Amino acid sequence: MMKKIMVEKIYLMRHGLTESNKKKIYAGGSMEGLCDKGMEELFDVAEKLEGFQIEKIISSPVRRAVQSAVIINSFLNLNIEIDDNFREIEMGPWEGFSEDEVIKEYPEEWKIWNTKPSELRINGRETLAELQFRAVDGIKRLSDKAESFVLLVVTHTAVIRVLYLYYNEMPLDEYRKIDVPNNSIFLLDNKHISQVHLK
Repeated sequence: MMKKIMVEKIYLMRHGLTESNKKKIYAGGSMEGLCDKGMEELFDVAEKLEGFQIEKIISSPVRRAVQSAVIINSFLNLNIEIDDNFREIEMGPWEGFSEDEVIKEYPEEWKIWNTKPSELRINGRETLAELQFRAVDGIKRLSDKAESFVLLVVTHTAVIRVLYLYYNEMPLDEYRKIDVPNNSIFLLDNKHISQVHLK
């Protein structure tokens, strides 16, 4: 039986825009920061989050996520905790490659990634099952601490997708169908995850 989360609400947010995002490059764990547009957009998001009664911010250790958390916190004035469970998926040899480069260098693997992503196996690259295990473990650890009841986790597309699939009881091969734009926010409650549309 699936364990329910104990905190009242966990909001999952994808970090702001980067140059790699614009160029469809797999940034992975790179030290790339947000682009100017990404920072500007986050100030607007941060202002809208003021009414969400968030009590604590958790961030991936990856620079673009930390920068996003800091901008959000400039409006909320909370504690930011870094949690490695919510870091980006380890891309292995794909890190730094654009999608076009991956298609050229890894045509068979790219086909698997787009049809049966749960079956992709590349040396040095984290599988979706491995990613989902650590992301769910991160959520359970937050629940066990129970220090705050409304949390914001600033993280990455891959992490949000595998959590969405887990808590909505969907197969990992649905991974590529979940749209997670920059700055998008998803709410995880005791039943499932759904996207939150800011007004």
